[in-house]
Amino acid sequence: MAAFLCRSTENHAVIAEMTLVEVHKKAAAFQARQLLKILCRHPRQVIILRSTFDLYRDRGDSKGLVNRLIEPKQTGSFGDYCRSVIDVPDDEHADAHFSLMEEQSRAQVADLRASVGNILNLFEHCARIFERGELDRLRKRIPYSEALQRKLIHLSMDIHKVLLRSLNIEERFYPKTMPCALNTFVFRYALCVVIFLTRWIRHGEAKEIRQERLVNHVMDLKTAAVATFFDGLKTHDEMPKDVHLEAKYVLSAIGAYTNCGKGGWR
Repeated sequence: MAAFLCRSTENHAVIAEMTLVEVHKKAAAFQARQLLKILCRHPRQVIILRSTFDLYRDRGDSKGLVNRLIEPKQTGSFGDYCRSVIDVPDDEHADAHFSLMEEQSRAQVADLRASVGNILNLFEHCARIFERGELDRLRKRIPYSEALQRKLIHLSMDIHKVLLRSLNIEERFYPKTMPCALNTFVFRYALCVVIFLTRWIRHGEAKEIRQERLVNHVMDLKTAAVATFFDGLKTHDEMPKDVHLEAKYVLSAIGAYTNCGKGGWR
């Protein structure tokens, strides 16, 4: 990350809510300072995104697409945050801040933990929609037929609709057209879930995934979905890296916007 940001002032680090949750969920005062100190050397190259719930409410209109994902106040004040919170010794104000952030992050993780049990049930149900020949293609990574590709896209759209309803997103925030739907975070997250499903099938439909690991997978999939709007995903974890690359390939093939850069942010 340090080398990437030093290479050019045009390079930006985009920070999603799930990344901040991961940073602050344990020993926040230490972890946040360790993990954010590199970013604090390049505060003008850091972009903070809106909350995941706000991203769910974006309708995917092409005009101003990426800029709508950005949280302008937090992005603009990131340098001040570094000077007043990250690059200072511990005091009661900093301790109170990190305690609050840790509490909020743990609450979000707890909410995810309470819901991830439904994911394996969803996967078991979804696996039944594939015919034997299609399951063989998924398991052996044989090039997907046109019919199988369509089925995966339709499944992504179905999950996208389920997510909108289950999250109680008001209908006025639903995408107006199919091209708009492809450019919503919620569809891209659904697509990443479906791509993860193909990996799950490929690995033998393993029923036993530790709950904590599944929580981490969900967080990674949301981050991978956000990254499809931008120019890449920096991670050492193969799963989100592979899902992100495949999602971008699919999105490009069906006419969605990818590699939108920093969206004209100044």
